[in-house]
Amino acid sequence: MNHILLPIPTGKTKGVLIAPTVFGNVMLGPTADDLDDKTDTASSVDGLERLRSLGLRLMPKLLEHEVTAVYAGLRAATEHADYVLEVDREAHYVCAGGIRSTGLTAGMAIAEWVRDGLADAGLDLRERDQALPEITMPNIGEASPRPYMRSEVVAIDPQYGEVVCFCERVTRGEIRDALAGVIPPTDPDGLRRRTRALAGRCQGFFCGARVAELLEQGQASVGAEPEPLGGELLS
Repeated sequence: MNHILLPIPTGKTKGVLIAPTVFGNVMLGPTADDLDDKTDTASSVDGLERLRSLGLRLMPKLLEHEVTAVYAGLRAATEHADYVLEVDREAHYVCAGGIRSTGLTAGMAIAEWVRDGLADAGLDLRERDQALPEITMPNIGEASPRPYMRSEVVAIDPQYGEVVCFCERVTRGEIRDALAGVIPPTDPDGLRRRTRALAGRCQGFFCGARVAELLEQGQASVGAEPEPLGGELLS
């Protein structure tokens, strides 16, 4: 898999697609179902069967492989086809909702719209006295060498040679760095997103207890509120 495979889009969705990831695995999905329960993040037998049948049409050989993980979540859809962008001057309230897939590329423009809307509503805008802390993303893909692969890095800091999650080859050094980051994870899901720990074939069966221990140690030194969990996918 070197490319994203897309079916012919419909008026509602681009359809179930097959996509390689930067981690080296392949994802199939998502579904696009309207739900009344806005807290329902469960996968469904019907949804997974639809994924498999549609994936079979795109790449029959794919369905011969084992499914490593199933994901499900809610996207920011509303009854409106477009974004919901509003500023309520009297209530001092800004709404930026219904941001669907295109929000990834529209994010900066939406931020500018919110800023200008707040200014028009009378908010006193001024530059910060200090710049925001620089936030960098660690290398968690397979396009360049991971820390455990670099002998010179391990020689300087042996924790980069201590593998915690063997499925995804995540080291204690990477977990330590994530826990000490500008925006540290506050639950296992957040740590998984930052390091790939718990995201492998065993789904945390081997490393879950150790990862939980390291996460607890990190939370003991950094207090933070839990972050929210974010259609269905097969990986």
